Amino acid sequence: MAGIIGDLLEGIAGFVTDVWLLRRQRSARGRPGNSWGDDAADVVVFNAWAIGLSIAAVALASILFFVLKLPSWISLAPVLAGGIYLGYRWLALARA
Repeated sequence: MAGIIGDLLEGIAGFVTDVWLLRRQRSARGRPGNSWGDDAADVVVFNAWAIGLSIAAVALASILFFVLKLPSWISLAPVLAGGIYLGYRWLALARA
């Protein structure tokens, strides 16, 4: 039970930290401030994209490696592409 509570608290702290980091990056770049609710909604959408894209990239990499028997450096291409895309989306979110 303590593990579940600890994981829940860690998730909440991580989410609050993500929203705080987004607000700090936007203010450092001179962007107008949004409300906490708008920034929290933006982080939720970003996290949903990140989780969905990560699942798809790992599934595709597994299919390429285990089913099609491709080399690991080719099989990890979807993971690399997903990481680059998510980095781009985070920068676009911080610029907004």
